[in-house]
Amino acid sequence: MKASVVMYRMLLVVLGLQLTTLPALASEGSGERKPFVIRALKTVQQIIDTMAVKGVDTTYIGRPHRPWSVELRTDVNHATLRMEATMELEDVEPVFWEASTHNGYAPSVGAWVGYRGYGIGLSRALKRDGSSFSLGAVGGSFGMNLRIKSYSSYQPTLRVYGHDDEGKYDEKIPWDIDDPINVKSTFIDAYYLFNGHRFSYAAAYDQSLIQRRSAGSLMVGAMYNHSKVTYDSDTNFLLLAMMNDVGKIDFTQFSVGAGYAYNWVPARNWLVNVMLMPMVTLYNRMTVYYYGYDIDGMQGNDDLLDDDVSVYLTSKERTKNQLSWNYDARLCVGYNWERCYMRVYGHYNSFRYKNDAGKGRLTDWTAYAALGFRF
Repeated sequence: MKASVVMYRMLLVVLGLQLTTLPALASEGSGERKPFVIRALKTVQQIIDTMAVKGVDTTYIGRPHRPWSVELRTDVNHATLRMEATMELEDVEPVFWEASTHNGYAPSVGAWVGYRGYGIGLSRALKRDGSSFSLGAVGGSFGMNLRIKSYSSYQPTLRVYGHDDEGKYDEKIPWDIDDPINVKSTFIDAYYLFNGHRFSYAAAYDQSLIQRRSAGSLMVGAMYNHSKVTYDSDTNFLLLAMMNDVGKIDFTQFSVGAGYAYNWVPARNWLVNVMLMPMVTLYNRMTVYYYGYDIDGMQGNDDLLDDDVSVYLTSKERTKNQLSWNYDARLCVGYNWERCYMRVYGHYNSFRYKNDAGKGRLTDWTAYAALGFRF
């Protein structure tokens, strides 16, 4: 009997178990099964843990012991929309209009929480109308991100340029409007890394992994963008007139590309990441909304802005698909401690559109600083 007890103890040591675990194991085996939701969450957790380090060279990439992270973020976003139109009259040189609007250098604060690269974030502008929502999933060799951003601008800059009898002219005029130009954009980007066993994208952009040695990787990616620009209020009828009666633009683009990303580790715990990906826009279509306006009681040009103006939708046009190009550029600097980390990040995108009424470009860049805590 004593010999069997000794052999049993030796077996437990070989298996790495302690005698104190016996009651727990016994109770777990004899107790009821855990609810389905708990078991499903445990399964998802195991899959995420496995995918995070599957095929990874641990001399290049490490995994923090604490899987959960919460970040406090403060960021500055600058989104610019440039719309161009041409006015052509009989026997008169064409006049070119360009209306540029932006959200200013709008600071915002927010938070992000995630488990090994899978997380959700929300931020809100401090001084202006605007917000952003993000959702991300990052694995060893792949990643996907969703961002929804919106802002309103009350002061577009009007540029008028062309050629007349006296030569060329080009003027910029700040313009205050009562009802804002509203811009809402949804971005979805996904990528695949060919050197995921030595290069970690997650180490740079959510620090769910740690890059120990410098490495780079070729990558392929895809990007979806859906943006809506609206300025069809009654008080903006002059802006609509200059934009060839266009008061709303709804455009969708899908791009694919290939690029390169590099993680540089200049010293222990430090990381600098640079990524550039040129892209071809395969799907590029837009819906343009045209408006008319009724002006009641107009007594002269001097009273035009004081008259009762009603803006109404007259028609809409869906353009044909047009091939274009784009690119995705990112820069990140980060530092890791045992329980926390910090990161400074920059991201730039540019989207172009064109139809018979005019053309334009939406550019968006974001820079933010994050302080994260692991638990």
